[in-house]
Amino acid sequence: MNRNRSEKRRVATNWVNGYTATGTALVIAVCHIPGMATGVCVTIEGILCFQIGKIYRGSDYSMEDAAAAAASIGLASLVGTIVAIEAAALLGPLGWPIKGPLTAGLIKTLGELVIKYYESMDDP
Repeated sequence: MNRNRSEKRRVATNWVNGYTATGTALVIAVCHIPGMATGVCVTIEGILCFQIGKIYRGSDYSMEDAAAAAASIGLASLVGTIVAIEAAALLGPLGWPIKGPLTAGLIKTLGELVIKYYESMDDP
């Protein structure tokens, strides 16, 4: 791994960790409102994919590029976790503590998938 790639990974990982913390805190704050966790997750995931794309592809990277990358990565495979987060609402207040850890795992996994995607594009 060259220095440039190593630096990109370090910066991207910092973004992933920051968005994991932010997304988890937001979901915990709105966990009592059905559907809000999905809105938070989708928004965080879109912004995260865009920011990591800019790190690896440069400043002219667009949201359209991020949407195409998300489709290629198969982010739809993470829908099950989002469903689980929302299903926790069916448990009422007993399900609220589950939403934070599920959200953290979802965002962290997404971020790592996006990083691997861009690094694989740079491999010879």
